[in-house]
Amino acid sequence: MGLNLRKREFPRQSIRSPEMLLAKSSGQIGWSVGLFSLLFLAVFLCVLQQLERYRTASLYLEDALAASNLASAVVDLKEYGKSHKILIGNPDEAYERYRFAVMGNLNLNQEWEGVEGGVVVGIVKIVDYTVYNVTENEVAVSHYDEDGLKTEWKTPLGGAVAPNGVAVTSTSVYSEITFGVKGMFGIQVRARKGNLADIARNL
Repeated sequence: MGLNLRKREFPRQSIRSPEMLLAKSSGQIGWSVGLFSLLFLAVFLCVLQQLERYRTASLYLEDALAASNLASAVVDLKEYGKSHKILIGNPDEAYERYRFAVMGNLNLNQEWEGVEGGVVVGIVKIVDYTVYNVTENEVAVSHYDEDGLKTEWKTPLGGAVAPNGVAVTSTSVYSEITFGVKGMFGIQVRARKGNLADIARNL
């Protein structure tokens, strides 16, 4: 049996220069930065789109509530003819007119739901409807909660402040609703919107 006296050969090691390693590392970093930038841009565009949707919904609801408030506020013409006071004669009827106007202005179905593809989604709820009848010395307040229950009281002139923080100085109507808005990735969020309509100013 012969002896193999040849030296055992080892596989040749791959020797990379620092320049080659630096170039490969720079390529990996550039690829990662590019991917992160693309992801950031996509998220940024989604956020911009969502903010624009919220802004559109806010403007739409502001106009719809103002129109509904004014539609509900029928002035008592007999009282106006006698005393020139601008008063809403029957708050109960005004509340019903408001409900009808909201359904029409927001294009809601009989279940008070927004139509598919509309700005408002889900069920719309009236959480506050308040009539402020203002005379020389006092303000007569008729408030309806989200269940439609009415509470009435009077306060001295200058003492009435609407829920949005605005002082009531002339006959006005305030209303507030909650509604759904479709968010990112189809997630639905609830929002609130209120509006105070000065009847005397809009006559």
